[in-house]
Amino acid sequence: MCTGIRITANGGEVFWGRTMDLGLPFFKSSLAQPFVLPTTITTVPKGFEMTSQLEPWSAKYSVMGTGLHSLSMLFDGVNEHGLAGDLQVLPEATTTSLTDIQARGLKPVLGLEFLSYMLTNYQSVQEIREHYQEYALVDQPFNFANQTFSFPLHYTFTDASGESVVLEPVEQGAFRLYESVGVVTNGPEYDWHRTNLRNYIHMADKDSVQPLVLNDQTLEPIEFGVGYGMFGLPGDFTSTSRFIRAFYVANSLAPFTKGEGMAQLYGAFKSVTVPRGIEHGNQPGEYDYTQYWVGYDLSNRTMYIQNCNELTIHKLTLDSTITELTYTDLNQAEPV
Repeated sequence: MCTGIRITANGGEVFWGRTMDLGLPFFKSSLAQPFVLPTTITTVPKGFEMTSQLEPWSAKYSVMGTGLHSLSMLFDGVNEHGLAGDLQVLPEATTTSLTDIQARGLKPVLGLEFLSYMLTNYQSVQEIREHYQEYALVDQPFNFANQTFSFPLHYTFTDASGESVVLEPVEQGAFRLYESVGVVTNGPEYDWHRTNLRNYIHMADKDSVQPLVLNDQTLEPIEFGVGYGMFGLPGDFTSTSRFIRAFYVANSLAPFTKGEGMAQLYGAFKSVTVPRGIEHGNQPGEYDYTQYWVGYDLSNRTMYIQNCNELTIHKLTLDSTITELTYTDLNQAEPV
């Protein structure tokens, strides 16, 4: 499972990021790992012919993001115009047959290629609002390493102006669009999460430090009332609880400058990062936890990424002048 958060600096600069929570390792580390996904920082040049397991397309815009080596899929990324996005699991997501999509006059796209397609074709969230109804996800599995994968997915898109939407393929493969409240997790569908926020409107970023008198008894706040404003904030790692926690943390940050933005974003994610061992299946060694965290400075088209089995954060800035597809190993990117 995963979490996404958007925050905005005093000057309007937008910072957005996500955690990748899964049971498969994405980067090599000191941990014993029999299998590691060949994850890399991928930079796609403008005009590049994107290979596809369905139908190739030409990239209108250059894009940089986290993906798998030699494949057309990105897990998250940002393009030259500051449009960023990611894919996350949504159990309620749907797909449909190629025949059905063609009969409805829609363009078929593979779920694991949809993010790459949108980031290489659109400049802004507004453009996505105008075109998202043209697409539907086809029920064709994705082939990788002699295996087939079919993940149910939804997608977040955020641009440098602060506009943000969530696209969920819940209409027989076609999409329903939701205006984002600045955070996203997994299921249920996004409108359920937005409604659930209303159960927590009593939350506040101010502490109640006044004594309470009942039946001639005076009750003094414990620890001077520190943290009382968020008393009752869900603390578990379910999708629904992470959504509430991410929303209130992101909206309670002290004002910050552009230079402080990435540190503030990283701090906000500390509340939803899943430690290894908290979530595991019935088999020994099966853990669903945060494999990596990535934050994007949308104004500068710069990504900051951390393999969560290590402490170092690396950064890389999109070079929109490149002419060749480029793969950058995590350890080749500049350490912060």
